[in-house]
Amino acid sequence: MNALDEDGPRFAPGGREFAWNAVVGALVSRLTLVEGLRKHADVLSRTPRRPLVITGIPRTGTTALHKLLSVDPQFQGLEKWLTVFPQPRPPRDTWTSHVQFQATAAGLEAFFRSAPEMRAAHNIVADEVDECLEILKQGFCSNLWGSSFRVPQYDRWWREQSELPAYRYLAKTISLIGARDSEKTWLLKNPGHLMQLPALFEVFPDACVVQTHRDPVAALPSLASVLAMARRISEGEQVDRHEIGRRELDNWARASEAAIAARASLPNRQFLDIRQADFHADPIGTMTRIYGHFGFGLTAETMEAMRRRVKQSPERAYGAHRYTQDEFGLAPAAIRERFSRYMTTYGLH
Repeated sequence: MNALDEDGPRFAPGGREFAWNAVVGALVSRLTLVEGLRKHADVLSRTPRRPLVITGIPRTGTTALHKLLSVDPQFQGLEKWLTVFPQPRPPRDTWTSHVQFQATAAGLEAFFRSAPEMRAAHNIVADEVDECLEILKQGFCSNLWGSSFRVPQYDRWWREQSELPAYRYLAKTISLIGARDSEKTWLLKNPGHLMQLPALFEVFPDACVVQTHRDPVAALPSLASVLAMARRISEGEQVDRHEIGRRELDNWARASEAAIAARASLPNRQFLDIRQADFHADPIGTMTRIYGHFGFGLTAETMEAMRRRVKQSPERAYGAHRYTQDEFGLAPAAIRERFSRYMTTYGLH
C-alpha cells in the first residue's frame, strides 16, 4: 500500500478503488483459507504427491497446455473460484448455487467489461483451472503486484525476498481444496515458478515440471500487451507502455537465468521441455510425450476428450490478440541480448 501511494501509478477515475479491491480481495481469500484450515486441520497431514507443474516465460503456451491437460480426470487443478475462496472442492454440479462461485463469475464479467480486449489475449473462467499466482499473491510477496501496478519501490523489495513461505502457503491451500479428491494428481501452472524453482522443489520435491519455450522476441511483446490491457483499468490512458516493456524484459531475463541455474542442481528426469511451436503443430503428440516422460496413464477416453477440446479451440473464441513490439519499446536485438543464454540453451535462435 505504501508503494501504491508513494510511487505508484497515476490512477484514472476508479483506479484507486480497483487497486484497493485487489488488496482487500487477497486478504479475504487468505482469511477464507485460515478459516477452512481451522475446520479441516487434518488436511495438513496430506502432502500432495508428484504434482504436474507447467511453467515457462509467459505467452509461451502455458495456458493452452494447462487447459488441455485439465481435461484428464486423473488430474485436479486450481479452479478460478476456488483460488478466490479456498475450500474443499464441492461437487461440480453444485457450483453455480454457491454464492462465492457467483461472486467470482460476476467479478470476472465486470473485469472483462472494463477490458474487453483481454478475452482474446487471456480469457479466465470461474469454473476452469487458473494459475498458482492467484494463491501465491495472497502472501503479498509476488510478481503479480509489480506487474499489475507501477510500484518500483515494491519491486525492489520483492526481488530481495524469499517466496518459500508463499509456496508453503500454496501447499496448504491445495491440500484444503483437494481434501475430497486426495487420490487425484495435482495439475499446477504458473510462469512465475521459473523464478522460484528451488522453493517449488523444497515444498514439492517430487514435482514433474513441464517448461514451455518460445522465442522471447515474440513472447515479451505479447506479455507486455496483456499487462497494458489490464493496467488500463486502474491507469486509463496514462499507462506507460515502455515502462511495462522495460520491467518485463528485465524480470523475465532474470527469471530465465535463475531457472537455468536452478535446473543445473535439480534432477533432470523431473523436467520436460516443450516448444510452443511443437505443441501447436501436434498437441496430441505433445500430450503423449508428457505422459510418457513422467509415466502418467493416458486413456483412449481422455485422448478423445483432448481432441475435442483442440477442435473446439476455445482459446481463439474471442478473436486475435493484436499488438506491436514498438509500442513497448522492445527492440528484437535488445531482447536477444538479454536472453542470449536462454536462447542458446534451448535452441531458440
